[in-house]
Amino acid sequence: MLRVRLVHAHQQVFHGPAAQVVLPAEWGELSVLEAHAPMLCVLTQGSVQIDETRFPVRRGLAGVSHNMVTIVTS
Repeated sequence: MLRVRLVHAHQQVFHGPAAQVVLPAEWGELSVLEAHAPMLCVLTQGSVQIDETRFPVRRGLAGVSHNMVTIVTS
């Protein structure tokens, strides 16, 4: 299980467990599952999907490390 934290405009929008996160990365959609390799990516306009819930984003950064996904958006 992933631990996910989504922060937008200085407030936490989501914090909790998830099975899958889909990110609108600069080079296309990126799916993150448990045991994903550590990474940092730039997000473009689109939506972050945490399990079945979508959150719209204009841009941001996402980091993955040790089953923790941290997303900072604007």
